[in-house]
Amino acid sequence: MNEREIGIALSALFPGPARVEEIAELAGDASTRRYYRVRMAPGSPIPSLVMMEYPDEIPRGRELPFVNVHRYLRKAGVPVPEIYLAVPEAKRLFLEDAGDTMLEGAVHSARTAEEVLPLYGRCIEILVRIQWDGTKALDGEAIPSRLAFDVGKFAEEIDFFFENAVRKYGGIALSETEERALEDLFLPFLSELAGLPRILAHRDYHSRNIMVIPGGEGGAAPALRVLDFQDARMGNVFYDLCSLLRDSYVTLPEKAVDELVYAYRDAAPAGLRRMGGDQATFAHRLDVSALQRNVKAIGTFGNQSHNLGKTFYLRFIPPTVAHLCSNFDRNPRMKPLARKLLPILSDLAAKAASEAPS
Repeated sequence: MNEREIGIALSALFPGPARVEEIAELAGDASTRRYYRVRMAPGSPIPSLVMMEYPDEIPRGRELPFVNVHRYLRKAGVPVPEIYLAVPEAKRLFLEDAGDTMLEGAVHSARTAEEVLPLYGRCIEILVRIQWDGTKALDGEAIPSRLAFDVGKFAEEIDFFFENAVRKYGGIALSETEERALEDLFLPFLSELAGLPRILAHRDYHSRNIMVIPGGEGGAAPALRVLDFQDARMGNVFYDLCSLLRDSYVTLPEKAVDELVYAYRDAAPAGLRRMGGDQATFAHRLDVSALQRNVKAIGTFGNQSHNLGKTFYLRFIPPTVAHLCSNFDRNPRMKPLARKLLPILSDLAAKAASEAPS
């Protein structure tokens, strides 16, 4: 990484020449983007920032999805990192440094689940803002308004699971008839989800995409920053909620999940509550959404491990399978699917548990 080149670019931010002290690559999540922390020399107006390099070729006159979605989230009052500088010719964005503590890390370092419930309560409030105020902020230039979680998109994510987790990672051979039978059992649930009213969905609203910035002196509450929103699209009210509460990276106690569902329904405007249905309907639809979302996540982990060599993600397959098993136990309507899918999921969980790096 050419520190001088980065310094020249950053000089547009400062009244004088920008002096870069260090550039260090950060561990990214399951994406093709690369991130670097740029530490500035002492005395700089900004002590550090994050540089994002993206592979996307953006046609002249078009807008990077990250920048586009960022604008609408800002309008909705969602705490997203500040964009300091865009350098499209170098395919770089310079962003506010939100630190190294993910919500996932805050949970694992807490002594009890109750300690992090206030953070999750704030994540719920932010989600309501994304869904309600974010949807109202969209206009004709908004990329998410042209994309949707329809039956085709949901089915594409299930196919991704079979291709990358079952066949490629798991080495599990399914005949065309067996796979089609499984897909047919998924279809009523996917159709149910696709038929729900649509609002703005972050699409990856989980504990590794929410940063926790420690509070300052005087016991100030930590600040939160929401990341990885560039793939936002129109979806239902349950997709992001189940991503947070039935997270592959953090398993919350059922009591905490129930409390956070109550908090969501209490915080949601009447329009969102109507989209969710009554309490029983809401619980059922949340589980149906978690079924699709968790299966999709296992496909992502299989892809990251088998195709990209990121075996770190194998550790998240067993807890995601555990989410699915509990879901099947709660929902008799899922039993026909469970009978055919559980043996496959059990094989994947066992293989991942034995191969995940310690």
